[in-house]
Amino acid sequence: TRRDEYTVPLGLTVWCAGTAPVPFVESLLQQLPESSRNYDGRIKVDRWMRAQMKQRSLMGSVLVLGDAAACSEDDILEMPPSASYMLLPQTAQVAGQQGAFAARLLNRGYDLTTTPLILRSNDTKESNNVDVFDDPLLKIWLQLRGLDTASQFTFLNLGLLAYLGGGEALASIQLGETSLFAYAGSTAFILWRSVYLVKQVATRNRILVTFDWIKSALFGRDITRL
Repeated sequence: TRRDEYTVPLGLTVWCAGTAPVPFVESLLQQLPESSRNYDGRIKVDRWMRAQMKQRSLMGSVLVLGDAAACSEDDILEMPPSASYMLLPQTAQVAGQQGAFAARLLNRGYDLTTTPLILRSNDTKESNNVDVFDDPLLKIWLQLRGLDTASQFTFLNLGLLAYLGGGEALASIQLGETSLFAYAGSTAFILWRSVYLVKQVATRNRILVTFDWIKSALFGRDITRL
């Protein structure tokens, strides 16, 4: 059908397109049960970041983190399709904690096929299947600490930082549900940049980001490629 065209007088246009999963997520969903698809196109995961598999024996072979994961502090895989649930936000803070959690599961040698996750037992290993990553001393240390069963993922909210432009920002620092302090303006801007630098993965990145900030302050932003 033909659409009518008309002019809307305005002074500022803000386009908020939202986010969508990358094509790889869609291709992965094709290999998973239909119940793994969240309403927004993300992959539903359990409390150990595991995607549901078509074969029970493959459980734990796929971990989904970050923006691709529909992660809740409730076990949404056990909920009926009509149930409502609250998902964790798609932020770098959530993704970073999920990545550290998944790394601990792998480094500590938990059996990802069990529910809940437990340390692998030497008795269950086949004689001709040697696990080169098995660390008996680490296993004993974890058992002494009561970590023979893996805890579920729990997000610890550390607050938020938002850059406003013009050398100003917003900062709200908290620990879980406890608010510590909040700033706005130049103080929050300094805090935002400090955290931004600390979160860089390498010293090289920190140096490059610092030089980019200095260059922008002296000569302005390069808009020739926009």
